[in-house]
Amino acid sequence: MSLSGSVEDLPLLEILQVVSFCQKTGHLTVRSSSGEAAVVFDSGRVVSGYAWDVPPLPPDDPAPGAARERAVRKRIVLTLERLVRLREGNFAFHLSQQVPIALGGRDLADEMLPGGINPEELMLDLARKLDEDRRDVAAALDASFATPVGDHDLGLEELFEEAPAQHSAEKPPMAGPAVLLVDDEPEVCRVVGDRLAAAGFGVTVASSTAEARGEMDRLGAGHASFLLLADVGLPSEVGASFRGGLDVARYATGLASPPPVLLMAEAIDEKLRRSARRAGASLLAFKPGLSKLDPLQYEADLRAFGDKLARHLLPRLEGRRAFSRRPAASAVTLPPSADALAREAVLRTALAEMGGHPDPDVVAFLLLRTARAFFPRVVLFLVRDERLRGLAGIGPVANGTSLDLLARELQVPLRQASPFAEAVAFGRPWSGPLPSDGPLRALVDRMGSLGTVAAAVLPVRAHHETIAVVYGDAPGGAALPEISALVAFTEQAGRALDTALHDRRAPTELAC
Repeated sequence: MSLSGSVEDLPLLEILQVVSFCQKTGHLTVRSSSGEAAVVFDSGRVVSGYAWDVPPLPPDDPAPGAARERAVRKRIVLTLERLVRLREGNFAFHLSQQVPIALGGRDLADEMLPGGINPEELMLDLARKLDEDRRDVAAALDASFATPVGDHDLGLEELFEEAPAQHSAEKPPMAGPAVLLVDDEPEVCRVVGDRLAAAGFGVTVASSTAEARGEMDRLGAGHASFLLLADVGLPSEVGASFRGGLDVARYATGLASPPPVLLMAEAIDEKLRRSARRAGASLLAFKPGLSKLDPLQYEADLRAFGDKLARHLLPRLEGRRAFSRRPAASAVTLPPSADALAREAVLRTALAEMGGHPDPDVVAFLLLRTARAFFPRVVLFLVRDERLRGLAGIGPVANGTSLDLLARELQVPLRQASPFAEAVAFGRPWSGPLPSDGPLRALVDRMGSLGTVAAAVLPVRAHHETIAVVYGDAPGGAALPEISALVAFTEQAGRALDTALHDRRAPTELAC
């Protein structure tokens, strides 16, 4: 039995927690652009490991036993630090009866730590280092546009506050929304369904694609809003594959009021992510699978999974309901070829300037300059304390003021459902027509509508979290251009910021 996927979908810090919690024996292998790495587990404890830049100990090292154990321990810790900081790559965890002593052509027999290390002992320190990395990247980005701030920041928060009576009227009811849970494993339906019901959700269960279609038709006929939670690995209705969950998601998108969809899978890779996106899914989540051989442990893991769904994932899914209807690709107006060529030239130049080991100031400037080639009006925001704070802007503003000066006054709260909150929480870009109200509309009104009808929100991510957001629109009513190339550039910019901050730090010594 194995678990595989993308580092983007499941950060390796969470893999360490799962394997440690389940006390499994086996090995984790990781492949990334930096190189290959591996971690060896014995009953949940890390007993060996290596990374691309952690050389093996000399086999004839005359160091006494205690000193050698310290050296092995240090290499294990360095390996874990490298892995939890990865932003991209693929991983695979393989269960085994015996502890492997040779991986990737490397003999680990002399690099085993007796007793191993409990990963939980390192979790707080590893998580703290990740937080420090994110803060350092955000601080560097902020410093790139450091300007004196007045005594009073006129942010957008006041525009989003409503009268107490309105606030009270919009509070969600005590019971959660209806959930259609689709899974062919009775144990999953029973345990996860019970946890969701205990949390206040109204749960309906279906065990096949045909049954799911019937339940969705019934709920749709009654005009009931619901969330769809489906296992990707269902048998398809015609028995041709075990990707029936995608069929369920596609059917849901054809309903008059399509529900937000969360797909569960025991392994997630880029191919599944693309398929899920095309099928209309809003979220993908790892379903417990490592502990199936132990019924008691599996039930405990399912209970924890159900609680995570109730507390975090389903509320997020509900928040995406307002954005479940996206403009069709055919509705996007392609730019004239001359404009497309000009944007391509800007992108090539920016990528060349950002190559190598750029300074954060360069990356921040290139983000704005490149986005400006796509949108007449651009604002760069920094994520800070559950809100976005403007750093810099370029483009027209009402009353003839300067957007560069206004940008530092702009603030957008993230507690209210909006394309901004979606981009920050899930790291996914958004583009489409302006909503009639909410934070995005308030931002446009603050800058001046000037006939704007559409906008785009692009996250900039570092160490698995969104640290900044690029906002763009087109005053004058113009349609937005195709932005997939710009989305790819913002992803590159996030990686460049990581690299720039990493290179500023002194390298960790391997010597004992």
